[in-house]
Amino acid sequence: MDLLLIRHGQSHANVAGLLNSTEQDELTEQGLQQAANLRSLMESRGLMPDRVYSSPWMRALQTTEVLFHDKCDWTVDARLGETNAGRFATWKAAEFREKFPEFGRQLSDRYEGGESHLELAARSINWVEEEFLRHADTPGLLAAVCHAGPVSVISQYLLNIPISLFPNVLVPNASITVFRQNQHTKKFYLEVAGLS
Repeated sequence: MDLLLIRHGQSHANVAGLLNSTEQDELTEQGLQQAANLRSLMESRGLMPDRVYSSPWMRALQTTEVLFHDKCDWTVDARLGETNAGRFATWKAAEFREKFPEFGRQLSDRYEGGESHLELAARSINWVEEEFLRHADTPGLLAAVCHAGPVSVISQYLLNIPISLFPNVLVPNASITVFRQNQHTKKFYLEVAGLS
């Protein structure tokens, strides 16, 4: 089985430069158009998944709806959500970094009222092991519509890049990242990264 990672389109929090925002953050009009363009790109490359998973966060669900509303059903999975930044979710990212310059040097640093990047990594890895790698010998394409954080964790995991380097794989909004399985070695290789 191959894996298609899809980052959601531009959201209002992206435009405002917020840290991670909340689960209710929605796509902008441009983000909806980006998702429509991404659908055309996926069709042109023959990327029609056999199974689709989506983060429950609104911006990912909206992207999923644009991409797959008339093509297939999908499973909502909380493990694909972005890092919960707790009480800092709606802070400007630049202001947070200025006030807490040491935060994030340790992956175990936890946002007050939220979670750490280490917790994000644990649930993202759990998802890829349970929903993807467990079925790796089955033919087909599995898709996950999610966020920058899970895309980086999952990509690093499949590429054997230590999680201590998170975030090492950064992709733009409304982009696809494709992992294919080498039929001889059974290892996964990166075919496309952050294509939008």
